[in-house]
Amino acid sequence: HGACGLWGLLALGLFGNPKDGLGGYGGFYGKGQMGTQLFAAFMIIIWVGGLSSMIMLPLRIFGMLRHSDEFQLTGADVMEHSPPKAYSQQNKQENAAV
Repeated sequence: HGACGLWGLLALGLFGNPKDGLGGYGGFYGKGQMGTQLFAAFMIIIWVGGLSSMIMLPLRIFGMLRHSDEFQLTGADVMEHSPPKAYSQQNKQENAAV
């Protein structure tokens, strides 16, 4: 979302055609909207970075971004998704019979 959204924002500064009636004045059409688009991109990056930091830093400080080493070594499938039921040979045989 970030890279494609940033490209869309900057592309308007290059390719925005005033004849389309959408308010675009791109660099290829003689007007300079690129400065406005760069400023908007900068403000969005600051806004998203700030809000993300406000959420992620406390989670990191309290150790809530990662599972324990044992959990990771065992694997999320085993710990959360009941693979004995999902991956058992009995289920495969029952599904093959259907």
